[in-house]
Formats: sequence, C-alpha cells, structure tokens
Amino acid sequence: MRLRPYDATDAEAVLALNQANLDAVATLDAARLAWLVGMADMCLVAEADGGQVVGFTIVLTPGTAYDSINYRWFRERLGDFSYLDRVVVSPDHRRSGIGSAIYDAAEERARERGLMALEVYVEPPNGPSIEFHRRRDYVEMGRLPQGNGKVSSMLVKQFP
Repeated sequence: MRLRPYDATDAEAVLALNQANLDAVATLDAARLAWLVGMADMCLVAEADGGQVVGFTIVLTPGTAYDSINYRWFRERLGDFSYLDRVVVSPDHRRSGIGSAIYDAAEERARERGLMALEVYVEPPNGPSIEFHRRRDYVEMGRLPQGNGKVSSMLVKQFP
C-alpha cells in the first residue's frame, strides 16, 4: 500500500468508495468532489499493491467556503485547525493499517496548526470508529445533531 496525492483521474474510484460508505460519510458527486478537492489543504489516496484506489482522505483548514455543518461548528469554536472531512477505506482493506497510515499523514500535516478536528457518528453508534479515535487520543468537544437524524461526536486532538 502507498499513499499519494489525489489526482483528477482518481475521481471515479474515490466517488465509488465514498458512495459505498454513506453510513459513515456524506454523499458526493463529481462536481462536489472537485469543489472539495479544490479547497482541500490535503487530499490523499491509498493504493493497493496493484494500483487500485482502496482509500482516501480530504482535509481542510479554516477560511474555506465549505458548507458542512460540522466544519462550521468547529470554525465557530476554534482558531486554527485542520479539519478531517472524511476518511474512507474499502471494506476489503480495513484493519490492514491503511486507516492508520492515512491518519498518520493527516495528523503530521495538522501539527503545523496544532489541532485536528473531526466528527464521528455516536447515534447510531459507530463503535469501531469511536474506539479508533479514542486510541489516537481524540477527545469530545461536544455533540451535534445532524440533519439526517444522526448525532455526531465532535472530536479534537491537540498536538504539542
């Protein structure tokens, strides 16, 4: 597996991964993906040994036009931060270290700003994600009801 910067030729694979994981992330179409990538501070894809895209992430910083209620919630409460908008890993490649590698890269970038912010669904509970973030030292700053009936735990990780 290798991580590399997103390229426009990855769009189809990234959209397929995203849309297959709507229980954990918001929907995307090609136009919205291009818009997000254009604002992103970092956008990475994870490739399996054969070159297949098996994961991706999008990270934003304050000052963009991003319309996510979660991003706005953090922007209203925090100064400088990196916002991990989404991390998606193919179900066939979970628990293989890809998610951890993506987080390592995103957190390394976030060190410049001192803080990483993200959210995880707690209603309905996403137990594996909640535990993953707890082990990585994320702490809850609050909770935010989502328009889809779900509730997110708003998490942050501070860097020394």
